[in-house]
Amino acid sequence: MSTVERYLTCLAAHDWDGLAATISDESLHREGPFCDVVEGKQPYVAYLRDVVAPLKGHRLAVTRISQVSDRASYVELIEGFEVDDARVEYPECIRFEQGDDGLINHVSVFIKQPGGARRSQSASEG
Repeated sequence: MSTVERYLTCLAAHDWDGLAATISDESLHREGPFCDVVEGKQPYVAYLRDVVAPLKGHRLAVTRISQVSDRASYVELIEGFEVDDARVEYPECIRFEQGDDGLINHVSVFIKQPGGARRSQSASEG
């Protein structure tokens, strides 16, 4: 099992110590979907615990892991939980980077948005 797969397994199980073992002690930079930033291993694990643990019925469903190099991968997943007794799901793409030690040192989270709005035309199309 790769480091990223262990991270995802531990996150889904709310295994915070196991998740921490996949993250670099030297540096961790996390960029969220709202341009929010978390720096450092312990602050990041605490952030995830504080955000994820209270979510009723929290589940992760990994749909694809794309390893693009020895140090970088993209993970597509669906994160779901209950709000007012209704299930909500958010498709995401997360970019992971790993350092020389193989541990995760960079995380970028992207949330996929539903369509519906007409695509704007580029200058060359107009």
